[in-house]
Amino acid sequence: MVCFRKFTEFPRGTMYDILNDAYSYDPRNKIIWDENWQESDNFFYDNPDIADKYGLVTCIEDFPIGFVTWDPRHRPEYVEIGHNGIREKFKGKGYGHMQLAEAVRRIKEYDGLQRIIVCTNSNLVAPKNYESVGFKLYNRKENNTESAYTGAYLYYSMNL
Repeated sequence: MVCFRKFTEFPRGTMYDILNDAYSYDPRNKIIWDENWQESDNFFYDNPDIADKYGLVTCIEDFPIGFVTWDPRHRPEYVEIGHNGIREKFKGKGYGHMQLAEAVRRIKEYDGLQRIIVCTNSNLVAPKNYESVGFKLYNRKENNTESAYTGAYLYYSMNL
């Protein structure tokens, strides 16, 4: 059974471990983003009040299979979705959609919020997931970084 839990119910390193697993399909991902993943994990576990208010961990039984975070600092104009990942073994089974839909449901509870935004890359599965819960593409930019293999940058918005 799928449930959504707080980051503080899991040990430090959980976020990093999920990201490492979620992007393990291509070893270049770890080389490029390893430091960011570790910094993100450290930030959330150093700030448990933020972690539990602005993120959720998706579990099957008690096992964490994914998570999503969001940045509320630009309210009421917008909230930006940050990391959003599902372990490789659990992809393609609808868990990413459930996770994102739950995050959107929680974010929509903010009074007066105008929109939710997110940036992803075109060669990932993520664009289809964002579109499946109502996000609309509003901008596309060429990716000339070392992560160009992940595709162009896609900017999505959900107006509320």
